[in-house]
Amino acid sequence: MENIVKQGMANLFKGKEGVGGKLYLTDQQLIHKAHKINIQGGEVEINLADIDHLELYTNKIFGLSLIKNGLLVVAKDGNQYKFVVNKRENWKREIERLLEI
Repeated sequence: MENIVKQGMANLFKGKEGVGGKLYLTDQQLIHKAHKINIQGGEVEINLADIDHLELYTNKIFGLSLIKNGLLVVAKDGNQYKFVVNKRENWKREIERLLEI
């Protein structure tokens, strides 16, 4: 049974669409569950064992880097997952803590 370590609202970029939903960090996975109102829905599950590294990035508005709320998850297979979250440093720290176990 997985234990939820952290959860919060998050967007996951799928192409150009920021798919709104909820992000869950368990002791085994990072899971994004989309809201029903999105064009692209569904659930994305990333096993912690498959994560290569994390990066922080700044989102742009009208071409200007203004909002520091981006969290990039890079998987070992090269896939990249761009999330928009509140308190991105806390998310990064919690995920990295679990990766060290």
